[in-house]
Amino acid sequence: MKTYSLAFTLITGIVFFCSCKKDNKQSEDCFPDLNTYRQIVNKAATIKKQPNGLFYLVEQGAIDTKLNPCNLLAEFQIDNLPVIISGDVKSTIQSGVTPCCTENFVATKLRTKF
Repeated sequence: MKTYSLAFTLITGIVFFCSCKKDNKQSEDCFPDLNTYRQIVNKAATIKKQPNGLFYLVEQGAIDTKLNPCNLLAEFQIDNLPVIISGDVKSTIQSGVTPCCTENFVATKLRTKF
């Protein structure tokens, strides 16, 4: 009986641990024609949903700059989700279509803070 209890506890712990920490490892550059002008490595950010349904990343300490991630998986599309990000910020021409101070971002690694 002890063996079953120990096995159940171990399996439950592994499932819980794996479900709490999510990773979005990407290497595909979905803005290949834009130059990288800055790299972010393991920086805190928050995922924000806009009224138009798009999701942006807001770096910790940034006031008005939004990162437009081109490769954000659906499981990370949660408003106010705290994450740790790494990736390439691309040179972006501002237009009237996107909010002010939006920069294109290619995530190479994105994980929840939990």
